[in-house]
Amino acid sequence: MAAVAPGCSGSAETPRASSSKKTSAGAPAASPAQRVSRPGHERLDNKARRLLGTTGRLSTDGDGFIASGTLAIPGENLDETIESGTALRVEVACAGEGTVTFTAVSGTAKAVRRLDCAQPVTKGFRLTTAAPRLAVLADSATPETVGTAYVVRHAD
Repeated sequence: MAAVAPGCSGSAETPRASSSKKTSAGAPAASPAQRVSRPGHERLDNKARRLLGTTGRLSTDGDGFIASGTLAIPGENLDETIESGTALRVEVACAGEGTVTFTAVSGTAKAVRRLDCAQPVTKGFRLTTAAPRLAVLADSATPETVGTAYVVRHAD
C-alpha cells in the first residue's frame, strides 16, 4: 500500500483530493502540465458523483454517512477515524472512457471492484473493517480519460 501524506481538500497539491471530512489524500501531486492538460477531470468527477447521487457534501443526519469524494489516479483517501469491526457499505462510480479498479482496505479486510467507465453504473459492496482505518484507492491504465467518485456509509 502506498504511503499516505496529509492533504487538504481542494489544495493545489491535491487537485482531486477527497471532498469528505476525516480524509486525506495520498496521491502524488499533479505537475502543472498535467493540471493544464486535464481540464475535463472536474467534469468527469462531477458526472461520477451524479451517478452516486453525491453532487455536494453529504449530511451526517441519519443516513449513516462517513465519507465521500473523488480520487486521483493512482490515488488513495484514508480515514483513520473508523473503528475496527465497523460494517460499511462502499459505493463507487466512474465516468469517461476506460476502466477503474477501486479497492477498499482496512487491515486484512479488502474488497476490489473494477468498473467500465463508459457504462453508467455504480457498484456497491459491504466491508467490515479489520483495523481502525479505511483506505479507498483507485487505479486505471487511462487516468486522463476517467473521473471517479465514492461514498462510504454505515451498513444497514
